Amino acid sequence: MSTKAAVVARNEVLLLRSEAVPVVLYFLMPLAILAFIQGAFTLFLEFAEPTLPASGASLAAPGQATMFGFMSLAMFGHFFLGEFGWGTWNRVRSMGVRPHQIMAGKMSVAYLNQLLLFAFVMLAGVRLFSMEVTGSLVALVVIELVVAFVVVAYGLIACALARSQAQYNAFAYLGALVLAGIGGALTPFETLPGWAQTIAPVTPTYWAVKAFEKVILRGGSLSEVVTELAALAGFGIAFLAVGVVLFDPDKPRTTWA
Repeated sequence: MSTKAAVVARNEVLLLRSEAVPVVLYFLMPLAILAFIQGAFTLFLEFAEPTLPASGASLAAPGQATMFGFMSLAMFGHFFLGEFGWGTWNRVRSMGVRPHQIMAGKMSVAYLNQLLLFAFVMLAGVRLFSMEVTGSLVALVVIELVVAFVVVAYGLIACALARSQAQYNAFAYLGALVLAGIGGALTPFETLPGWAQTIAPVTPTYWAVKAFEKVILRGGSLSEVVTELAALAGFGIAFLAVGVVLFDPDKPRTTWA
């Protein structure tokens, strides 16, 4: 990361600290939902795969972390669009900081936030909901590194398309719910309707949930999730490329609806 991008990143961290309450809520909400749904996931596992001595949180926690990863992009969008409302976007550019450097700084902090959110939900799953990771911890970390890249690259597309906070939030939340629902992050994949199971592979959440399940539930190693990692990396690269192509630094934007 360049020095200018690093300065932007430090400022982004300060902005996050100034909005600590919503940031903390995005960390806590997955746990609140997990408390309600992990029992249903446990019943599903007991019925579908009774040989697996697993808590339902083993299936539900990574799905919730992924879904709220997408939802937490709202903070990324808030600070990005805030630059236009505060009039700092053009001021920063006039100081010789290029748009790609500004976005690199912002995206690096959004990426770190994704990793922290996932780590928090996983640790809470272990401590509070009897979740157990039966496979490789290295594989689990690598999966989340790639998933976080996918989420942040999706956020860049939202930045490119949205002219207001309302548009950005709609893109982030709709994406989170639709992708999570079809990909099997909200309910076990086997319980989805047939049409959803058919189209699920065209969503990154399907591959994320599948990879997490292999490692957390089935004792998988890094070599056993290569296909899922490749698919996720493909989504991330495609999202990033689309975001870069569509992004117009001179597009009029506002923090309002």
